[in-house]
Amino acid sequence: MFNLLSNGVTNSKIKKNMKEGYLTYSLNFAHSNLSGYNVCQKAELLIGNNDSKFSGSKAACSLSCVGGGGLANVYSSVLESRIKKTISFFKDRDYFLNSLVYEIEKAIKQAKNKGLKPSFRLNAYSDILWERYKIKDNKNIFELFPDIEFYDYTKILKRKTPGNYQLTYSHYGKMFETLKALKAGLNVAMVFNELPPNIKINNKEYTVINGDQTDLRLDEKINGKPVIVGLKFKAPAQFKQQQLLEGIKSGFVVQSNNRAFIC
Repeated sequence: MFNLLSNGVTNSKIKKNMKEGYLTYSLNFAHSNLSGYNVCQKAELLIGNNDSKFSGSKAACSLSCVGGGGLANVYSSVLESRIKKTISFFKDRDYFLNSLVYEIEKAIKQAKNKGLKPSFRLNAYSDILWERYKIKDNKNIFELFPDIEFYDYTKILKRKTPGNYQLTYSHYGKMFETLKALKAGLNVAMVFNELPPNIKINNKEYTVINGDQTDLRLDEKINGKPVIVGLKFKAPAQFKQQQLLEGIKSGFVVQSNNRAFIC
């Protein structure tokens, strides 16, 4: 039983990692600022303040965030639990981080007992800079577990992370930022209405891999070159068409017939 981490089988996509021999435990915060604390500094806010609407520097992904779908869209207790975790992180950080270390140790043992490799995604619906938080002996979470694989999506560039923490950049409509990520050697996740086999960005062609086959974002480069991790647009059925159109308009969703990008 875990209080902070998800067990690796509840989330249908993360559960697919087991096909690759990994049991992935995720930390699920309440997305955007639903908890009263903003966990995605590059995304527009959902509640309060005048920045809640999409602006040029923000990602228009909060309304269509997958954190608002799935079980969170069915059971109110799921979102309530995420909100409690988020508040705990911001209000009692030392206790939270030490509890997280305890649960990671427990999860590692559990995964190995099942004959699977443990891995962790600490930003399931957030974009926290975990490498900045020192916990024990002036070490962050990745330094405390140097032999364990961690991965996340991020919209924040120029992060200095250890080798066991792999980041995939999340495109949010600003192509100049995406180009920076690709030039830095990062794989880039893009949301499409339909997945193309390739995409051309700034006259350079990139292979598009199917990022929905598993959630595992480890060692996906092809011949040492970054790839585009293609994700099909998802949203609750009752809002899908509206959110798809809003996503395309903002640039967050790339249309498969967009001749400016698709090869």
